[in-house]
Parts: sequence; C-alpha cells; structure tokens
Amino acid sequence: MSLGGYPIVLTGEVATMSDTHGSSVVGFASAIPENYFRDWVARRFFRLKSNREGRVFRAPYGLSKVEAALLAHGYTRNDVIIADPYKLDRVIGPNTRVVGIYVMDPLGLSYGSGIVYWILKLADLPYSGLPYIAKSFLQVINHPAIKRHRDHLKVVVGGPAGWQITDTGKQRELGVDVVYEGEFEEDGPQLFDKLIKGEPAPERFVAHRPVPVDIIPTIATPSIGGMVEVTRGCGRGCQFCTPTLSGMIRSIPFEGHIDREIKLNIEVGGFEEITLHSEEFFRYGAKGIEPNPEKVLDLTVKAYKLVKSYGDNYELTTDFTTAAVVKYAPKMVKEVSEYMNEGGTWHFIEMGIETGSPRLLRMLMAGKALPYKPEQYPDVVEEAIGILNDNHWVVVGTMILNLPGETDDDVIKSLELLDRISKLRVLTFPLPFIPMGALRKRDFTILDRLLEDPLRREFILKAFIKSFEEAKAFSSLITRKVENFIVKRLIGYIAVSSFNLVLKRYKEKLGSLIEQYGEFRERIKEEVNRASVSIRLHDDFNEQ
Repeated sequence: MSLGGYPIVLTGEVATMSDTHGSSVVGFASAIPENYFRDWVARRFFRLKSNREGRVFRAPYGLSKVEAALLAHGYTRNDVIIADPYKLDRVIGPNTRVVGIYVMDPLGLSYGSGIVYWILKLADLPYSGLPYIAKSFLQVINHPAIKRHRDHLKVVVGGPAGWQITDTGKQRELGVDVVYEGEFEEDGPQLFDKLIKGEPAPERFVAHRPVPVDIIPTIATPSIGGMVEVTRGCGRGCQFCTPTLSGMIRSIPFEGHIDREIKLNIEVGGFEEITLHSEEFFRYGAKGIEPNPEKVLDLTVKAYKLVKSYGDNYELTTDFTTAAVVKYAPKMVKEVSEYMNEGGTWHFIEMGIETGSPRLLRMLMAGKALPYKPEQYPDVVEEAIGILNDNHWVVVGTMILNLPGETDDDVIKSLELLDRISKLRVLTFPLPFIPMGALRKRDFTILDRLLEDPLRREFILKAFIKSFEEAKAFSSLITRKVENFIVKRLIGYIAVSSFNLVLKRYKEKLGSLIEQYGEFRERIKEEVNRASVSIRLHDDFNEQ
C-alpha cells in the first residue's frame, strides 16, 4: 500500500472488532456501561490482533463477508483493508474514498444493552454513560483520521444495527453518508463502485433481494469465534426479527465453501473450535419448515472429520436452534450431538423462546411453533430444552417483554412457562422488545417503566435469577475459550463474584415483591384462568 491510505477501509466498533481474548461469550461484556471501563482497562479487555500496518488477523464474520464480496468483485488487498480501529491513522489517507463501519449496537439500543441496564438497575449498581460498545462506535466515527480526510471520503455504516442510526434520525448528526441494510454480496460492491468514483448515493440503501448462495464468496480474513456460516434466512416469519427479511432458509454447500472457511479459521485464524453458524442449524438442507435430518447429519460428519483432522483437541459446535425443530426431530439432535458434544462435553446453544403466550405467538410469530400449533408451544419449549439438555446442550433462551399488544395475561403465561422450565439447564434472559424487522418505529420499550410494573418486574427478576444460577454453574464453560490462562482465571473470578452479588440482591427483591404484590398477582392469574376456560369452551363449541 502507498502512504496515501487504502481506497476502502473497513472497520467497526472496538468492542465488536475485539476477539475478547478468544472468547466470543465474554464479548457480551461490551454492553456494560462506560463507568465500569476506564479506557486503559477497555483497551486490554477489548484486545485486537493486527499487524504493524493495522490489518486485523481476525474480524467479525459479517465484515469478513463484506471484504470477500469486494475482493470477488475485482478489488484487491491493495484496495481494501479490514482495519484495527486503534490504528485508523495508519490506513486512512488522501487515497481513501470509503470508510465502512460494521455496527452491532452503535447507539446502545440493542437487546444486550437493555439486559445489562436491567441487571445493574435491579442490583442497585451504578449505571452512567453509554454502553461501552456505543462509546466505542463514537470513538470510531469521530476518529481524527476520518475527520482529517472528510472532504474526500464517504462513511458507510452497515451491519445488524444500522437501523438504530436511521430510526433515531441521527444519521446526519453523526456524519454518516450511507446506511446500508440487507445482504451485501449482490448490491454492495456496485454501491462502493459509485462511492469510489465520487458519484452520489442515497442516504439509506436497502438491498431488497436475498443473495443466491452460489454467488456468496468465502472469507479471506478469519472470523472471530471461528464462525462459519452454513445457512441464511429462516422462513418462520417472526415480525420483529431481522433474519426474516432474508426469506426462506438457504443452505450453503460444504464442498468448496464451508470446508474452505473451516480450514482458513484453523490454519490462519488459529482457532481450535469451529462454530457452524445458522439461524436454525437443525434445518440445514431443508426446503421448507420441516428438517432434513440426512442433510444435517451429513454436514455434521463432514465438518467433524475435517476439524478432527487437525487433532483430537479440535472441536465443532453450532449456535442457534428453535424449540420446534428439536421437538420434531429428537433422533437427529442426538446423532448430531454425539459429534459436537463428544464425550459428554457441554456447549451453549441459543434458542429464541420469546413468549409463553400462544395468543402473542399466533399474532406476531405463528411460524415459530411450526409444524405445531401456537397452543402447543409451551409444551414444545419444555420438551425441546429437555432434549437438548439430555444431549449436553445448555440452552440460552431469550424471552421478550413488551411485545406489541402484550397484556398482563400474556406475561402470566410467560411466568408459567418460566416455572415449567425452572428445573432445566437453561439461561432465561428477559429481553426488552426492540423495534426491528416489520415492527420498526413502533412500541419501543421504556426500560424503567417495565421495572415499575410489579408483574413484569417479577418476571424479569425470576428470569435473571434462573439465568445467573445456571451461568454460575457453568462458569467454566463461559471462559473455556479464553486463550490466556491468567486472564481466564481473572474473568472467571470476576464473573462468579458478580453472579453471587446479583443473585443475593435479586432474591431479596423478589421476596419483598411477592410479599407486597402476591395478592395482586393471584387475582390476575385467576382472571387469566377464567379467560382460558372460556376460550377453550368457545373453541370446543365451534369444532362441534
């Protein structure tokens, strides 16, 4: 590269770009507010590995895909760099025309930031300033190197949280020229061509079409967490969910794609664990809602054999599932788990439980339960978590409060589901509703207002107590991928101490809340039960 800088510089929030000492789970600490992170502490915690020039060795998977698409389009590594946000002054110069910033939570409005706000508020711990991930975005967008060359470059923001900038009306105030939404491979390179030439572009660019899998290139920069994408889209149609916008599930071939990214992440990235990323892994190869067990097992076996060819200590895992597919195909789950959780090894797997209310499910996410009916969903969730636990998966199950149209009856249903799964190995994280997908700009959650409501406060406390009890029990699983032994011990100690502190305070608060509002809750529960009986009688009458 010349001293004039790279034409295209790709980067991201410091907290998003960091591999947090090799553990993506530990990276959730990025939602902690800045009053807990002095800059010198943050710089050591949110560590980045890059060469002297500033090119990173590992990047967020989405940013690696953007780089891959630009390289496939004809740009070279002399044109494009994924840069260390701490070293932007080394890569931005007179030749720079585009700075692309990948964002996960630029303004602190995501699920993670909402959860951490509740965690600290309920534990009577101080909260001031921005979530650190949002602070680190502002550090990038206001970097002196960008300001110095602002007259000849365009700032493009993309990633899962670009909506925060457009929906809050802060795009011009922040100095963002274009917010890119949607899949990048087909439309993104053409947009960058225009920007490189100095042609005008819309402030908000939306890629309307899901990209065919045969034009998705393989990454050239290893991905944080050893992540390898195996599907895109979902097809269940939840109205609040971004993957819904990518349409029906599309599966990426193993040969020539998944295998190449596994090799890159191991041989260049130095990872000993590969994560097969999907919105619903157990539907790999499916044409519709029902899974294709043969395809899932074939992918698992091929990936397992490839990973193990590097040594017995190398492992394979996945990240997301739904309850419905696990309940529908328990034999497939068992067979896959024998490879991924070999020898009784435990792994985390995420599941969007969302609600215990069949009414809300039917109204906002009927596809979540398919091929089952919304009325069966609480049973499906309970059975699915049990199946996963039997196969050594700890479920990270999210449940959303303040969905549009939510009533006290719906919260009671979620509380009842919480009680049903209380004996299972599941971290039940309560989420504030975030206006993504088809429900953007509607019903944004006021976090404090939910805490002030006794019923919802009870749900949040109970969900957190269960989450932290399980997190404490599996604290070694949280830190197992931290590469430095001393850092691993330190993070583990801080984590367990924090879990003990908040659990003590939450249990005290739950006890006083139930004592104060117990009669209120029982009255609501009786009303809900009466309403349920009336609905069942009405349905039975109609069926007859």
